[in-house]
Amino acid sequence: MDKEGIIESIEPRKTQLVRPFVSNMDCIVIVLAPIPKPDMMLVDKLIIGATENGIYPIICINKADLEGADKVAQDVANDYKDEADILVISTQTNQGIDLLREKIRGKYVCLAGQSAVGKSSLINCILGHNKQETGDLSKKGDRGKNTTRHIEIIMLDDGTKIADTCGFNKLELPLFDPSRLSSYYTDFDEYAQNCKFRGCNHYKESDCAVKKAVEDGKIAQSRYDRYIQLFAHIEKRWNNRYN
Repeated sequence: MDKEGIIESIEPRKTQLVRPFVSNMDCIVIVLAPIPKPDMMLVDKLIIGATENGIYPIICINKADLEGADKVAQDVANDYKDEADILVISTQTNQGIDLLREKIRGKYVCLAGQSAVGKSSLINCILGHNKQETGDLSKKGDRGKNTTRHIEIIMLDDGTKIADTCGFNKLELPLFDPSRLSSYYTDFDEYAQNCKFRGCNHYKESDCAVKKAVEDGKIAQSRYDRYIQLFAHIEKRWNNRYN
């Protein structure tokens, strides 16, 4: 096997609840595309998991050559400009690939995201040759075919290590007190200090400065709506933790 090859292969457990975070990882590259439709809740969870593990997030909008990519890039910028580096790339034209190579050089990184967003094609671009099998969307529901069936760790000549996870569409966060959730939404911080109640969860409380910031367009409504949805889910799990 050549030097720039797969050095480890790990078969994942047969479950939809994927945990893509590995010890000693430096960076997670979250790959999106206009097709399949981006799952922003999945992005929220991946960024929360990255923050919890001290891992730096990069969001790559792949397939920049396709219609709808500009809209995805704008939505991502609105929601995550304070949370992650955002790159617009294309594995067909090599747009943004050199910049991504520079950002991950010498680091241990993980590529994560939905099936068929182009993670394997992206690795091939980074390597400069085809190492990974690629696939198309399935005809049923525009869901991706899972061409990566196990986690592969690839070593590059410059010391970069890339963990390629299988595509997934569901991620469950570890159980934690829902009052901690807002700490992962750092774009809330400058407004939260003006909330009437100390320890405001920005959920059902009155006189909440974060909710006012959403009304004023300073925080994206879509991002706040996902926060509320996630808070309710985590709160329910937390309240039922002894059942």
